[in-house]
Amino acid sequence: MAGPDTRTDGRGGPATGPATGGAPIVGLDFGTTYTSVGVVIGNRVQVLSRADGSKFTPSVIAAPRKGEILVGEEARARIPTDPARTVASPKRLLGRPFADREVQTFVGQAPYRTKAGPDGTTIIELWQTDYAITQLCSYLLADARAVAEAKLNMRITEAVVAIPVAFDVQRISAVRRAAQLAGLDVVSLIDEPSAAALANRYTPGFGGVVGVYDFGGGTFDFSLVDVTRAQFRILATAGDGWLGGDDLDLVLAEAAANQFWRLHKVDLRKQAVEWQRLRFACEAAKRALSVNESAVISVPEVMRTASGMVDLELGIDRRTLARAAASLIQRSLQVCDHALGKAGMSNKDLTAVYLVGGTSRMPAIHDAVARHFGVPVRHGVAPDQAVCLGAAIHASLVSSRRNRAEAV
Repeated sequence: MAGPDTRTDGRGGPATGPATGGAPIVGLDFGTTYTSVGVVIGNRVQVLSRADGSKFTPSVIAAPRKGEILVGEEARARIPTDPARTVASPKRLLGRPFADREVQTFVGQAPYRTKAGPDGTTIIELWQTDYAITQLCSYLLADARAVAEAKLNMRITEAVVAIPVAFDVQRISAVRRAAQLAGLDVVSLIDEPSAAALANRYTPGFGGVVGVYDFGGGTFDFSLVDVTRAQFRILATAGDGWLGGDDLDLVLAEAAANQFWRLHKVDLRKQAVEWQRLRFACEAAKRALSVNESAVISVPEVMRTASGMVDLELGIDRRTLARAAASLIQRSLQVCDHALGKAGMSNKDLTAVYLVGGTSRMPAIHDAVARHFGVPVRHGVAPDQAVCLGAAIHASLVSSRRNRAEAV
Protein backbone atom coordinates (compact mmCIF):
# COMPACT_ATOMS: atom_id res chain seq x y z
CA MET A 1 0.00 0.00 0.00
CA ALA A 2 1.40 3.38 -0.98
CA GLY A 3 2.45 6.11 1.44
CA PRO A 4 0.43 9.28 1.99
CA ASP A 5 2.02 11.15 -0.87
CA THR A 6 0.36 8.75 -3.33
CA ARG A 7 -2.83 8.07 -1.33
CA THR A 8 -3.12 5.46 1.35
CA ASP A 9 -6.46 3.72 1.08
CA GLY A 10 -7.15 2.83 -2.53
CA ARG A 11 -9.70 5.60 -3.08
CA GLY A 12 -7.81 7.04 -6.02
CA GLY A 13 -4.66 9.07 -6.48
CA PRO A 14 -4.27 12.81 -6.84
CA ALA A 15 -6.30 14.23 -9.68
CA THR A 16 -4.62 16.54 -12.13
CA GLY A 17 -6.22 19.72 -13.31
CA PRO A 18 -5.54 23.09 -14.83
CA ALA A 19 -2.86 25.30 -13.37
CA THR A 20 -4.08 27.85 -10.85
CA GLY A 21 -1.90 30.78 -11.83
CA GLY A 22 0.62 30.20 -9.09
CA ALA A 23 -1.92 29.78 -6.30
CA PRO A 24 -1.03 26.89 -3.97
CA ILE A 25 -3.19 23.89 -3.24
CA VAL A 26 -4.27 24.20 0.38
CA GLY A 27 -4.71 21.43 2.92
CA LEU A 28 -7.99 21.27 4.85
CA ASP A 29 -8.66 19.61 8.16
CA PHE A 30 -12.46 19.64 8.03
CA GLY A 31 -12.94 18.52 11.61
CA THR A 32 -16.13 17.62 13.41
CA THR A 33 -15.60 20.35 16.01
CA TYR A 34 -12.98 22.62 14.39
CA THR A 35 -11.88 23.36 10.83
CA SER A 36 -8.44 24.62 9.82
CA VAL A 37 -6.53 25.29 6.62
CA GLY A 38 -2.81 24.96 5.94
CA VAL A 39 -0.35 25.56 3.16
CA VAL A 40 3.29 25.03 2.22
CA ILE A 41 5.07 28.21 1.15
CA GLY A 42 8.65 27.60 0.13
CA ASN A 43 9.92 25.02 2.61
CA ARG A 44 7.60 26.07 5.43
CA VAL A 45 4.32 24.38 6.28
CA GLN A 46 1.88 26.36 8.40
CA VAL A 47 -1.69 26.47 9.64
CA LEU A 48 -3.16 29.75 8.44
CA SER A 49 -4.69 32.10 11.00
CA ARG A 50 -7.71 34.34 10.86
CA ALA A 51 -7.54 38.11 11.26
CA ASP A 52 -7.89 37.70 15.03
CA GLY A 53 -4.96 35.26 15.13
CA SER A 54 -6.99 32.09 15.72
CA LYS A 55 -6.02 29.01 13.70
CA PHE A 56 -9.08 26.88 14.43
CA THR A 57 -12.62 27.75 13.39
CA PRO A 58 -15.46 26.06 15.26
CA SER A 59 -17.40 23.80 12.88
CA VAL A 60 -20.66 25.52 13.76
CA ILE A 61 -23.27 27.27 11.60
CA ALA A 62 -26.02 29.56 12.91
CA ALA A 63 -28.96 31.34 11.29
CA PRO A 64 -29.76 34.34 13.52
CA ARG A 65 -32.31 35.58 10.97
CA LYS A 66 -33.95 34.13 7.90
CA GLY A 67 -31.44 34.09 5.04
CA GLU A 68 -28.47 35.06 7.24
CA ILE A 69 -25.71 32.55 8.01
CA LEU A 70 -22.96 32.85 10.61
CA VAL A 71 -19.97 30.53 10.71
CA GLY A 72 -17.35 29.73 13.32
CA GLU A 73 -16.90 31.56 16.62
CA GLU A 74 -19.87 33.89 16.06
CA ALA A 75 -22.07 30.87 15.43
CA ARG A 76 -20.65 28.90 18.37
CA ALA A 77 -21.42 31.77 20.73
CA ARG A 78 -25.10 31.30 19.89
CA ILE A 79 -25.24 27.65 21.01
CA PRO A 80 -26.28 28.47 24.59
CA THR A 81 -28.81 31.16 23.60
CA ASP A 82 -30.32 30.04 20.27
CA PRO A 83 -29.77 26.26 20.00
CA ALA A 84 -32.77 25.69 17.70
CA ARG A 85 -31.09 27.69 14.94
CA THR A 86 -27.48 26.69 15.55
CA VAL A 87 -25.93 23.54 14.09
CA ALA A 88 -22.74 22.15 15.61
CA SER A 89 -20.73 19.22 14.22
CA PRO A 90 -22.68 18.81 10.94
CA LYS A 91 -19.89 16.55 9.67
CA ARG A 92 -21.32 13.75 11.82
CA LEU A 93 -24.39 13.70 9.55
CA LEU A 94 -22.60 14.28 6.25
CA GLY A 95 -23.41 11.57 3.70
CA ARG A 96 -25.34 9.42 6.19
CA PRO A 97 -28.90 8.18 5.62
CA PHE A 98 -31.46 9.93 7.81
CA ALA A 99 -32.90 6.52 8.71
CA ASP A 100 -29.56 5.30 10.09
CA ARG A 101 -29.98 4.30 13.74
CA GLU A 102 -27.01 6.38 14.92
CA VAL A 103 -28.22 9.39 12.94
CA GLN A 104 -31.63 9.06 14.56
CA THR A 105 -30.00 9.02 17.99
CA PHE A 106 -27.99 12.14 17.13
CA VAL A 107 -30.87 14.18 15.70
CA GLY A 108 -33.15 12.97 18.47
CA GLN A 109 -30.98 14.94 20.89
CA ALA A 110 -30.69 17.99 18.63
CA PRO A 111 -32.72 21.13 19.40
CA TYR A 112 -33.42 21.90 15.74
CA ARG A 113 -35.99 20.26 13.42
CA THR A 114 -34.82 17.55 11.02
CA LYS A 115 -36.33 15.31 8.35
CA ALA A 116 -35.31 13.07 5.46
CA GLY A 117 -34.42 14.79 2.21
CA PRO A 118 -35.28 13.56 -1.31
CA ASP A 119 -32.06 11.54 -1.42
CA GLY A 120 -32.62 10.01 2.01
CA THR A 121 -30.02 12.13 3.82
CA THR A 122 -30.73 14.61 6.61
CA ILE A 123 -32.39 17.98 6.11
CA ILE A 124 -32.24 20.60 8.88
CA GLU A 125 -34.93 23.26 9.06
CA LEU A 126 -33.89 26.78 10.10
CA TRP A 127 -36.44 29.61 9.85
CA GLN A 128 -38.79 27.40 7.79
CA THR A 129 -35.98 26.91 5.26
CA ASP A 130 -34.54 23.50 4.47
CA TYR A 131 -30.78 23.06 4.50
CA ALA A 132 -29.00 19.93 3.29
CA ILE A 133 -26.02 18.84 5.36
CA THR A 134 -23.73 19.26 2.34
CA GLN A 135 -24.92 22.86 2.08
CA LEU A 136 -24.20 23.56 5.76
CA CYS A 137 -20.78 21.94 5.50
CA SER A 138 -20.02 23.99 2.40
CA TYR A 139 -20.32 27.17 4.49
CA LEU A 140 -17.52 25.89 6.73
CA LEU A 141 -15.30 25.01 3.77
CA ALA A 142 -16.02 28.34 2.08
CA ASP A 143 -15.00 30.08 5.29
CA ALA A 144 -11.71 28.13 5.33
CA ARG A 145 -11.15 29.11 1.71
CA ALA A 146 -11.76 32.77 2.63
CA VAL A 147 -9.20 32.52 5.44
CA ALA A 148 -6.61 31.22 2.99
CA GLU A 149 -7.41 33.86 0.37
CA ALA A 150 -7.17 36.68 2.91
CA LYS A 151 -3.88 35.39 4.31
CA LEU A 152 -2.26 34.59 0.95
CA ASN A 153 -3.83 37.49 -0.97
CA MET A 154 -4.76 35.30 -3.93
CA ARG A 155 -7.68 33.27 -5.20
CA ILE A 156 -7.73 29.66 -3.95
CA THR A 157 -9.59 27.02 -5.96
CA GLU A 158 -7.96 23.68 -5.07
CA ALA A 159 -7.59 21.71 -1.89
CA VAL A 160 -6.55 18.43 -0.33
CA VAL A 161 -9.06 17.37 2.32
CA ALA A 162 -8.25 15.08 5.24
CA ILE A 163 -11.03 12.59 6.00
CA PRO A 164 -11.66 10.01 8.74
CA VAL A 165 -10.68 6.41 8.09
CA ALA A 166 -14.30 5.29 8.45
CA PHE A 167 -15.62 7.45 5.57
CA ASP A 168 -17.19 5.32 2.86
CA VAL A 169 -17.90 6.14 -0.79
CA GLN A 170 -21.12 8.02 0.02
CA ARG A 171 -19.47 10.18 2.66
CA ILE A 172 -16.47 10.90 0.44
CA SER A 173 -18.83 11.96 -2.35
CA ALA A 174 -20.59 14.28 0.10
CA VAL A 175 -17.26 15.87 1.09
CA ARG A 176 -16.46 16.52 -2.56
CA ARG A 177 -19.93 17.99 -3.13
CA ALA A 178 -19.64 20.30 -0.13
CA ALA A 179 -16.23 21.48 -1.34
CA GLN A 180 -17.63 22.07 -4.82
CA LEU A 181 -20.40 24.23 -3.37
CA ALA A 182 -17.66 26.17 -1.55
CA GLY A 183 -15.82 26.81 -4.83
CA LEU A 184 -13.07 24.26 -4.18
CA ASP A 185 -11.88 21.40 -6.37
CA VAL A 186 -10.76 18.49 -4.18
CA VAL A 187 -7.65 17.32 -6.02
CA SER A 188 -6.90 14.60 -3.47
CA LEU A 189 -8.01 13.08 -0.18
CA ILE A 190 -5.87 11.75 2.64
CA ASP A 191 -6.88 9.77 5.71
CA GLU A 192 -6.52 11.84 8.88
CA PRO A 193 -4.05 9.49 10.65
CA SER A 194 -1.97 9.34 7.48
CA ALA A 195 -1.88 13.12 7.37
CA ALA A 196 -0.78 13.20 11.00
CA ALA A 197 1.96 10.68 10.28
CA LEU A 198 3.14 12.80 7.36
CA ALA A 199 3.28 15.87 9.61
CA ASN A 200 5.39 13.96 12.13
CA ARG A 201 7.70 12.51 9.52
CA TYR A 202 10.72 14.59 10.53
CA THR A 203 10.05 14.60 14.26
CA PRO A 204 13.16 13.34 16.12
CA GLY A 205 12.75 9.66 16.98
CA PHE A 206 9.95 9.10 14.45
CA GLY A 207 10.86 5.71 13.02
CA GLY A 208 10.12 2.00 12.94
CA VAL A 209 6.46 0.99 13.05
CA VAL A 210 4.37 3.61 14.84
CA GLY A 211 0.74 3.85 15.85
CA VAL A 212 -1.14 7.07 15.15
CA TYR A 213 -3.90 7.46 17.74
CA ASP A 214 -6.22 10.21 16.46
CA PHE A 215 -8.94 11.19 18.95
CA GLY A 216 -10.79 14.17 17.52
CA GLY A 217 -13.97 15.96 18.42
CA GLY A 218 -16.30 13.62 16.53
CA THR A 219 -14.33 10.66 15.22
CA PHE A 220 -11.59 8.31 16.35
CA ASP A 221 -9.04 6.76 13.98
CA PHE A 222 -5.98 4.58 14.48
CA SER A 223 -3.31 3.73 11.91
CA LEU A 224 -0.22 1.56 11.89
CA VAL A 225 2.54 3.18 9.86
CA ASP A 226 5.83 1.63 8.76
CA VAL A 227 8.36 4.46 8.59
CA THR A 228 11.48 2.34 8.25
CA ARG A 229 11.98 3.54 4.67
CA ALA A 230 11.86 6.85 2.86
CA GLN A 231 8.36 6.17 1.52
CA PHE A 232 6.48 5.02 4.59
CA ARG A 233 3.56 2.60 4.32
CA ILE A 234 0.19 2.43 6.02
CA LEU A 235 -0.07 -1.15 7.27
CA ALA A 236 -3.60 -1.03 8.68
CA THR A 237 -6.27 1.45 9.73
CA ALA A 238 -9.45 1.30 11.79
CA GLY A 239 -11.91 3.92 12.99
CA ASP A 240 -15.07 4.73 14.89
CA GLY A 241 -17.16 7.44 13.25
CA TRP A 242 -19.25 8.01 16.38
CA LEU A 243 -16.52 8.38 18.99
CA GLY A 244 -15.03 11.75 19.86
CA GLY A 245 -14.66 14.54 22.37
CA ASP A 246 -18.28 15.54 21.76
CA ASP A 247 -19.33 12.23 23.31
CA LEU A 248 -17.31 12.91 26.44
CA ASP A 249 -18.95 16.34 26.75
CA LEU A 250 -22.30 14.55 26.60
CA VAL A 251 -21.28 12.06 29.32
CA LEU A 252 -20.27 14.92 31.63
CA ALA A 253 -23.46 16.83 30.87
CA GLU A 254 -25.58 13.76 31.65
CA ALA A 255 -23.83 13.32 34.98
CA ALA A 256 -24.24 16.99 35.88
CA ALA A 257 -27.90 16.95 34.86
CA ASN A 258 -28.51 13.88 37.01
CA GLN A 259 -26.98 15.59 40.04
CA PHE A 260 -29.01 18.74 39.41
CA TRP A 261 -32.17 16.61 39.22
CA ARG A 262 -31.40 15.01 42.57
CA LEU A 263 -31.00 18.44 44.16
CA HIS A 264 -33.78 20.40 42.47
CA LYS A 265 -36.07 17.87 40.71
CA VAL A 266 -35.59 19.71 37.40
CA ASP A 267 -34.37 17.82 34.31
CA LEU A 268 -32.12 20.20 32.37
CA ARG A 269 -32.16 17.81 29.39
CA LYS A 270 -35.75 18.90 28.74
CA GLN A 271 -34.78 22.58 28.70
CA ALA A 272 -33.27 23.23 25.25
CA VAL A 273 -31.34 26.39 26.08
CA GLU A 274 -30.17 25.27 29.53
CA TRP A 275 -29.10 21.87 28.20
CA GLN A 276 -26.94 23.47 25.52
CA ARG A 277 -25.43 25.83 28.07
CA LEU A 278 -24.59 22.84 30.24
CA ARG A 279 -22.90 20.97 27.38
CA PHE A 280 -20.96 24.14 26.59
CA ALA A 281 -19.80 24.35 30.21
CA CYS A 282 -18.78 20.69 30.24
CA GLU A 283 -16.59 21.18 27.17
CA ALA A 284 -14.91 24.15 28.85
CA ALA A 285 -14.26 22.15 32.03
CA LYS A 286 -12.86 19.24 30.02
CA ARG A 287 -10.42 21.55 28.26
CA ALA A 288 -9.40 23.17 31.54
CA LEU A 289 -8.57 19.77 33.02
CA SER A 290 -5.98 19.19 30.30
CA VAL A 291 -3.81 21.83 32.01
CA ASN A 292 -5.23 22.00 35.55
CA GLU A 293 -5.87 19.38 38.21
CA SER A 294 -9.40 20.62 38.87
CA ALA A 295 -12.13 22.71 37.25
CA VAL A 296 -15.73 23.78 37.75
CA ILE A 297 -18.70 23.02 35.51
CA SER A 298 -20.49 26.34 35.84
CA VAL A 299 -23.85 27.44 34.40
CA PRO A 300 -25.00 30.69 36.01
CA GLU A 301 -28.72 31.27 36.54
CA VAL A 302 -29.75 27.93 35.10
CA MET A 303 -33.13 27.83 36.88
CA ARG A 304 -35.62 30.37 38.27
CA THR A 305 -37.26 29.70 41.64
CA ALA A 306 -39.52 31.66 43.95
CA SER A 307 -36.47 32.79 45.89
CA GLY A 308 -34.43 33.76 42.84
CA MET A 309 -32.13 32.29 40.20
CA VAL A 310 -30.20 29.08 40.87
CA ASP A 311 -26.69 28.49 39.53
CA LEU A 312 -25.23 25.11 38.62
CA GLU A 313 -21.76 24.75 40.11
CA LEU A 314 -20.13 21.32 40.01
CA GLY A 315 -16.49 20.76 40.88
CA ILE A 316 -14.63 18.16 38.87
CA ASP A 317 -11.04 16.87 38.95
CA ARG A 318 -8.93 14.80 36.60
CA ARG A 319 -9.71 11.57 38.41
CA THR A 320 -13.45 12.13 38.05
CA LEU A 321 -13.03 12.98 34.37
CA ALA A 322 -10.96 9.82 33.86
CA ARG A 323 -13.74 7.70 35.37
CA ALA A 324 -16.36 9.39 33.17
CA ALA A 325 -14.22 8.87 30.07
CA ALA A 326 -13.17 5.29 30.86
CA SER A 327 -15.70 3.50 28.64
CA LEU A 328 -15.06 5.86 25.71
CA ILE A 329 -11.29 5.44 26.03
CA GLN A 330 -11.77 1.67 26.15
CA ARG A 331 -13.76 1.88 22.91
CA SER A 332 -10.83 3.67 21.30
CA LEU A 333 -8.40 0.99 22.46
CA GLN A 334 -10.64 -1.71 20.98
CA VAL A 335 -10.37 0.09 17.64
CA CYS A 336 -6.57 0.05 18.05
CA ASP A 337 -6.59 -3.69 18.75
CA HIS A 338 -8.73 -4.23 15.64
CA ALA A 339 -6.14 -2.44 13.49
CA LEU A 340 -3.33 -4.49 15.05
CA GLY A 341 -5.29 -7.66 14.32
CA LYS A 342 -5.79 -6.65 10.68
CA ALA A 343 -2.03 -6.20 10.35
CA GLY A 344 -1.21 -9.45 12.19
CA MET A 345 0.74 -7.45 14.77
CA SER A 346 0.85 -6.99 18.53
CA ASN A 347 1.69 -4.07 20.82
CA LYS A 348 5.31 -5.16 21.16
CA ASP A 349 5.82 -4.64 17.40
CA LEU A 350 5.39 -0.87 17.77
CA THR A 351 8.19 1.64 18.28
CA ALA A 352 5.87 4.32 19.70
CA VAL A 353 2.32 5.65 19.62
CA TYR A 354 1.73 9.25 18.55
CA LEU A 355 -1.27 11.11 19.95
CA VAL A 356 -3.24 13.29 17.54
CA GLY A 357 -6.44 15.32 17.86
CA GLY A 358 -7.52 17.80 20.50
CA THR A 359 -9.15 15.18 22.75
CA SER A 360 -5.85 13.30 23.01
CA ARG A 361 -4.52 16.14 25.19
CA MET A 362 -6.38 14.62 28.13
CA PRO A 363 -3.90 13.17 30.66
CA ALA A 364 -6.27 10.21 31.16
CA ILE A 365 -5.90 9.29 27.49
CA HIS A 366 -2.10 9.52 27.62
CA ASP A 367 -2.03 7.28 30.69
CA ALA A 368 -4.49 4.73 29.26
CA VAL A 369 -2.64 4.48 25.94
CA ALA A 370 0.71 4.08 27.72
CA ARG A 371 -0.68 1.25 29.88
CA HIS A 372 -2.35 -0.47 26.96
CA PHE A 373 0.57 -0.45 24.54
CA GLY A 374 3.57 -0.51 26.85
CA VAL A 375 5.60 1.61 24.39
CA PRO A 376 6.57 5.32 24.42
CA VAL A 377 3.59 7.65 23.91
CA ARG A 378 4.43 10.91 22.16
CA HIS A 379 2.70 14.03 20.92
CA GLY A 380 5.16 15.03 18.17
CA VAL A 381 3.83 18.11 16.39
CA ALA A 382 0.92 19.89 18.10
CA PRO A 383 -1.89 17.27 18.25
CA ASP A 384 -4.58 19.69 17.10
CA GLN A 385 -2.48 20.86 14.12
CA ALA A 386 -1.01 17.57 12.89
CA VAL A 387 -3.81 16.62 10.48
CA CYS A 388 -3.96 20.08 8.90
CA LEU A 389 -0.19 20.26 8.52
CA GLY A 390 -0.11 16.79 6.97
CA ALA A 391 -2.88 17.69 4.53
CA ALA A 392 -0.91 20.80 3.52
CA ILE A 393 2.26 18.74 2.98
CA HIS A 394 0.30 16.27 0.88
CA ALA A 395 -1.11 19.18 -1.14
CA SER A 396 2.44 20.40 -1.78
CA LEU A 397 3.46 16.93 -2.98
CA VAL A 398 0.48 16.81 -5.35
CA SER A 399 1.45 20.21 -6.73
CA SER A 400 5.09 19.16 -7.18
CA ARG A 401 4.14 16.03 -9.11
CA ARG A 402 1.82 18.04 -11.30
CA ASN A 403 4.56 20.58 -12.06
CA ARG A 404 7.01 17.80 -12.94
CA ALA A 405 4.46 16.16 -15.25
CA GLU A 406 3.74 19.47 -17.01
CA ALA A 407 7.46 20.08 -17.48
CA VAL A 408 7.94 16.83 -19.41
